[in-house]
Amino acid sequence: MARATATETADRVELLAGMILAGSNNTECLVYARQAWGVSRAQGYKLVKRAWAQIKDDMDATGIDRQELLSWAIQTLITASGQAMKQKNPGAVVACIRQLDHMTGTGYNSNRGQLRR
Repeated sequence: MARATATETADRVELLAGMILAGSNNTECLVYARQAWGVSRAQGYKLVKRAWAQIKDDMDATGIDRQELLSWAIQTLITASGQAMKQKNPGAVVACIRQLDHMTGTGYNSNRGQLRR
């Protein structure tokens, strides 16, 4: 198969970035790249990595204050967990709490593996 042009590669990275922002995980993006474009696993990973770098660069270019963004994300998760409780969906509540723990590093998992003295 012929190598992709710079324009084709940029379009592929853009499409993968859109998939990531729409909620696709890395595996889904990799599978798509391999099936749609016939690229190797290694090349697919390179494209996904470039897509993540593009997303980061786009975020940095906006000038968004990261603390402000984190505060918004925390508030959104708190709201989502409240809605999940109202809907009696314990799995969604646990997922929200787990994500909050991951983002803030304040829960049980944030202290695992550290030596206690």
